[in-house]
Amino acid sequence: MEGRKTGSSGAELARDYIKQVFRQNQLQAFAENYEMPFRHEFAIGELVGVNILGWLPGKSKPQQYIVVSAHYDHLGKQGKRIFNGADDNASGVAVMLYLASVLHAQRTEHSVIFLATDAEEAGLYGAQAFVASPPVALSAIKLNLNLDMLGYGGRQQQLYVGGTRHYPHLLSAVERAIAQAPVTLSLGLEGLARGYKGKGWIDYRRASDHAAFDQQGIAFLYLGVGEHRFYHTEYDEIGRIDRRFFTRAAETALVLLRESDQLGIKNTPVGSPD
Repeated sequence: MEGRKTGSSGAELARDYIKQVFRQNQLQAFAENYEMPFRHEFAIGELVGVNILGWLPGKSKPQQYIVVSAHYDHLGKQGKRIFNGADDNASGVAVMLYLASVLHAQRTEHSVIFLATDAEEAGLYGAQAFVASPPVALSAIKLNLNLDMLGYGGRQQQLYVGGTRHYPHLLSAVERAIAQAPVTLSLGLEGLARGYKGKGWIDYRRASDHAAFDQQGIAFLYLGVGEHRFYHTEYDEIGRIDRRFFTRAAETALVLLRESDQLGIKNTPVGSPD
């Protein structure tokens, strides 16, 4: 798929696959063919992208929604180099599709929207388009669980979850997930942190699609491994995915989603009025 750059034929192939899995798991659609096209205008030119979204109704809270998001785009090609983005973020999309297959058979209390975003790498434009024109009222969205890079645990075999610093009412669900997780799950990916080997600074509150939800006061949990040596290089390939770790990370995402689903989630971030 040649790196799935927004607007490329590879991105279209990725969309076709995601929609195929959505259909197999009988996800309901808000629009024809699960697609949500969007445009972002620049001073010169425009960016055209396509989000893919489907949903499953909840049992006891069908009018309240959890959005599980993962961006399917990546950097594409640069000359002869192909940036395949196996961890960033084919891994997150694969876990999202796994969650959809499980929840098809074992429903949650809340309804769940599965959102595969485009143009995350260009500036979170797909997520911003979703919250600008949501298929349901923003007030009905109680949580965004954002999956971004879950396939490479490195030497520490560590998975992180962020968001509780800003939305502490989620902490009890996260602590229960930590206790059950089949992989080492720790609080992290919060605020400013040094990049891999001290290269630059990363603001993890703004580092991925959860930022668009956070800016609307919607609670988020950000699940991932953080930056590593293959991040945004042509070496982020499937052969470097730690399959044992990745399988356990997928199961951990399911535990985290189920524990979050049990909360009476509200949308009040730290420092905001009730």
